[in-house]
Amino acid sequence: MNGFASLGIFILAWFAFYLVAKAARLERLGLEISPLFMIYKSTRLNLLIERLAGLSPGFWRVFGNVSVASFFGQVAFMSYLLFQNLYRFIFVPAKASPVMPLIPGVTIQFSSLPMFLLVAGVVILFHELSHGVQCVVEGIQVKSAAIVFAVVTFGGAVEPDEESMEAASMISKLRVFAAGSFVNLLMGILVNVVFIFFGGWISGGVEVFMYWLFFLSINLALVNMLPVYPLDGGQMVRTYLASKPGWGRSLERVTMYGFVALMASNLILSLVRFGLIPI
Repeated sequence: MNGFASLGIFILAWFAFYLVAKAARLERLGLEISPLFMIYKSTRLNLLIERLAGLSPGFWRVFGNVSVASFFGQVAFMSYLLFQNLYRFIFVPAKASPVMPLIPGVTIQFSSLPMFLLVAGVVILFHELSHGVQCVVEGIQVKSAAIVFAVVTFGGAVEPDEESMEAASMISKLRVFAAGSFVNLLMGILVNVVFIFFGGWISGGVEVFMYWLFFLSINLALVNMLPVYPLDGGQMVRTYLASKPGWGRSLERVTMYGFVALMASNLILSLVRFGLIPI
């Protein structure tokens, strides 16, 4: 079965689930259901987030500052990789690397889905917990935590109170937006260190789990810091440039569309040259 057929089956299965969920009126259980996504909101994680934030608020503020500083390095590194790969596609095609979206059943083989979904849940959990902890430390109210299921993937989200977020200082907002990706970056680096020193003793399911943990952590960290709204990196750029009336909004658009064009070019050339590569 090729990737496009798998994608078709996956989408049909999703819409079948959507119709069943609507017929069963699962909205009564607190679910928000649409043809493209389903959201379940809960306040159960709020207590955990508050406890983590209360352990050492000073540490978390330093952590937030380092997270903001890491934004520049992550964007610079991703820019280098994308421009270098685009150059290779045009002038040295044999050295170009494929850039693939992670689509369950298409670029993620069905045999890899259980481990992929397990690791994705871990990565997203830590990402969102970091956002939530930073919100509490910065005095931004957290309304709820949410689990999101979409057509071809799933995820999670921490929902800050909009008025509280709007009233926060610029540096507080930047810390909140940057913290999630920085946690993922640290997770990826830590897993890589473990592989370097203990890789010879790791095998089987643990090795596969750690490979996916490294792969998803690093990719989520780097991609999510790109200055493209509504990614966290895009939110950071929008927050900062909002303080620059006049030219700020124009610069945000130029930056966002420039990076969208850079990513789209890599993706299109990858599909033309390599097709959909399952992993």
